[in-house]
Amino acid sequence: MKHIVGFSGGIDSQACARWVLNRYPKDDVILTNTNAGRNESPLTDAFVAEYSRTVHPVTVITARMKDIWETEGYAEIRGFDSEEELTFGRMIAIKGRPPSRKAQFCTSILKLRPQRRWMREQFGPGGPLEGEAYTRYAGVRRDESAARAHAPFVQWDEFYDCELHYPITDWSKAMCFAYVEAHGEAYNPLYKLGFSRVGCAPCINSGKDDILLWRDRFPDMIEKVRGYERDSGRTFFPPCVPGLAMNTIDEVIAWAETSRGGYQPNMLRMFNERPACESKYGLCE
Repeated sequence: MKHIVGFSGGIDSQACARWVLNRYPKDDVILTNTNAGRNESPLTDAFVAEYSRTVHPVTVITARMKDIWETEGYAEIRGFDSEEELTFGRMIAIKGRPPSRKAQFCTSILKLRPQRRWMREQFGPGGPLEGEAYTRYAGVRRDESAARAHAPFVQWDEFYDCELHYPITDWSKAMCFAYVEAHGEAYNPLYKLGFSRVGCAPCINSGKDDILLWRDRFPDMIEKVRGYERDSGRTFFPPCVPGLAMNTIDEVIAWAETSRGGYQPNMLRMFNERPACESKYGLCE
């Protein structure tokens, strides 16, 4: 039995990976990462590479043009090379818009479908693991959101056609950090810099604090978003500024400098007055 864990570089997936590695032979554990069409932070990419080198190998799966469409061969019908690498920016160009909270196609196109394709290539006819049984694990926790509040410990996953386990579903974020630290593992350095999300840089679901952190610490990530907006003619973030139907990245940054409600300027945010420890999870030494 092969035990497959989606390893994003975030603490939840890392805790899940450690849980699996503690229970099964290392040769039977497969960690997979898709780097979201090269839209991750360079620090996340470096962390995944270091983890792969020092803890357990991580298989990086590259999204391909054919992953945009469910119908086999449709990429060629549209005039694309199906094996061409699919980046986040190329996905926006083809879809004609960035993803959004209500149309979060980035997850399926850049993460889920590439992993399913890879699994079929590995475990299907002629693959190196043909005939092997497999099961999947994901670092889903119930206190993450209302949608995950009732996540089971195990269920059948129709998408991957296998059992899907959520071994840390009743853990807190703090427990995840404590667990990997107890095993001597480092975690994504973005957490100590104050970020709450360490996937896409930035994520379409980023809050005010993360948006300002990207602006102040990694302005090239904000410039990347400006490029997405220029190239697509659409805004990257959904409407969040009161009174405006859509918001450009610079309008969103101005909104991020306000207090709750979006009208009252927040002087600490505006003038970059940061606390001694920025970590949301008390990780500072």
